[in-house]
Amino acid sequence: MALNKKYLKADLCVVGGGLAGISTAITAARLGVKVVLVQERPVFGGNASGEIRMWVCGAGNLDLAYRETGLSEEINLENFYYNPTKNYNLWNAVLYNKVHSESNITSLMNCTCFDAKSADGVIRSVTAYQMTTQTLYEIEADYFADCSGDSILAPLTGADFAYGREAQNEYGEPMQTHTERDGKTMGNSCLLQARKVNKKIPFRAPEWAEKVSVEKLKSKDVNLYKPGENFWYIELGGELDVVADAESINKRLLALCLGVWDTIKNSGEFDADYFDLEFLGFLGAKRESRRMLGEYVLTANDIMDARAFLDTVAYGGWPLDDHNPKGFDGEQSNYMIQLHKPYTIPYRCLYSRNIRNLFFAGRNISATHMAMSSARVMGTCSVLGQAVGTAVWIAKKYAISPREVGERMDELQQTLLKADCYLPSVVRRVDALCKGAEIIGGDEVLRNGQDRAIDGESNLAFIKNGQSVTYKLEKSALVKEIKIVFDSDLKRESYDVCYMEKRASMRSNILDESPIMDMPKTLAKVFKVIATLKNGEQKIVIDERENKKRNILIPVAEDVQAISLTVLENWGGMDETGLFTFEFYA
Repeated sequence: MALNKKYLKADLCVVGGGLAGISTAITAARLGVKVVLVQERPVFGGNASGEIRMWVCGAGNLDLAYRETGLSEEINLENFYYNPTKNYNLWNAVLYNKVHSESNITSLMNCTCFDAKSADGVIRSVTAYQMTTQTLYEIEADYFADCSGDSILAPLTGADFAYGREAQNEYGEPMQTHTERDGKTMGNSCLLQARKVNKKIPFRAPEWAEKVSVEKLKSKDVNLYKPGENFWYIELGGELDVVADAESINKRLLALCLGVWDTIKNSGEFDADYFDLEFLGFLGAKRESRRMLGEYVLTANDIMDARAFLDTVAYGGWPLDDHNPKGFDGEQSNYMIQLHKPYTIPYRCLYSRNIRNLFFAGRNISATHMAMSSARVMGTCSVLGQAVGTAVWIAKKYAISPREVGERMDELQQTLLKADCYLPSVVRRVDALCKGAEIIGGDEVLRNGQDRAIDGESNLAFIKNGQSVTYKLEKSALVKEIKIVFDSDLKRESYDVCYMEKRASMRSNILDESPIMDMPKTLAKVFKVIATLKNGEQKIVIDERENKKRNILIPVAEDVQAISLTVLENWGGMDETGLFTFEFYA
């Protein structure tokens, strides 16, 4: 019987369903773009998924006040609500729901992109095989976004890309050991996860497990009781081709993982009698492979200098963190340079310099090896995806190329800021009608264009529950939309938990004291917005009884005289609720 073959047409085809890919797809879809999302796994999340279990890192490493907001924080808050034990199975479900709740997304799971048709520097279609249905899909689209990590569309379309480490004289970057260009990368990892139980658990390693010495593991500071122990250092393959040799790398990683666990359990040196192996990853997590080349190549010097680009569309804050290509076999430690402030990422790094309708987001953006060692982490990948999804919407709106979107930078940046993305050095404009309205019961800070505590300013007003903040217009006018930003406690100071629990969406080892999480106490739970219309009628615009969001955009499309916000309850049962922003758009 011949294989099924189906044809799909969309505005945008996203290849890859990690955090970069789903952020691209969801953002574009919410703005009205028709999206086909091709994901080769049965779950979303990529390295953050329950199949791999690398926690999400980002700019919060500098200070939790710099935590990524926008879609990233929206997902975090839903994870608190639906998954208070940080269970990876429920995390998978949270991500699955985020994609499948968007009517403008057609998602193809278990579907691998393996071919593309392009001509004259333009991609016409990609072809993917869905193994569960034995169906070939050909997807035509106006725009394509490679969020695959490995940049699969580079070899399929001829898009320019880089691989390996640059020579020191190419960009003048700081480097650990090498001075010449080579094909070495950071390696792949398979992860372990342990669970503390109330009885002794034996472990017998299979014959093919690799022997690992106690001394080697002690050099890695192995400690199952340490909240930050996630076995990232079980890393191999940087001296091979992490794409072409992925299966052989994976085979040895599995043997090494079981050998590591054997030594932990049976050497008597790691207090592991009461630990069970909760998870053994069979899918390698890749840190680095092909990097697309765009109009600009982000460098380590840009990152260290915290250069403020005019076309800033995202930011990062993870250290320059260049892993030794030898990985677990190496004696030399990773080369890390800590940062002192967030850095910005320019839009020109997010589209191809030679394929006219190709975007990319994730660890494969246009960056040097050293710059990628910071920008690769998934919190940063998520905000890159939101930038690309927004850029696609602008490209579709004006029927222009990714390069031409750069000529509409103000619209791109302001749309991102409105969606709760933080862009260092870029100020969100407040609508003139809102600025001119009389505010009653509130503070001017609610319309200062700042949506988080930053640079020593709290930018936060506290409103007594049950009391209203009201905008009164001099005369009635059309109001299209309302923006509210509540305090979701980005620093997680209202949680009585350790730092790693505050920082990470998920956890590594599961201990007796692993906390049950809940919604941030500072976040508004019950609130309503009432508009007084031109004819004096009062209309309830929103009456929310179980709020799970920090940033809320509410369509109105009415002639109004006044708008009132009343918070009735927050998740912590406190008498007043923190509010960063209450604005409206004409």
